[in-house]
Amino acid sequence: MRFSHSIIALFVVTVLTVAANGRALGSAEAEGRAKVAQVIAGNNTDLVVVSGGYNCGLRPGAVCTVIREGRAFGSVIVAEATEQRAIALILSLESSTQITSGDTITLRPNPRI
Repeated sequence: MRFSHSIIALFVVTVLTVAANGRALGSAEAEGRAKVAQVIAGNNTDLVVVSGGYNCGLRPGAVCTVIREGRAFGSVIVAEATEQRAIALILSLESSTQITSGDTITLRPNPRI
């Protein structure tokens, strides 16, 4: 019985959050594309700050392709997102390339859908 209440509470919170923002996260109206605002160098990994979040269809766990001048050269995974900002971790990069401010990230299609 307790498990059922937890699921119902989670569902209600999700519905209220989506209703408050006026759209479903990752909805058809979202582009699935945003610009890299900044790259923060870390000891173990770099953080990619993206100038788009839920408003662009980005959500935690989303895998994205990094593009510069129409050419894909890497991939990132969104670790954290807010309505207008996301933080991603670098999954892969072509050798001798770096992600820089102004690069574009686009959502990869989900092959399971």
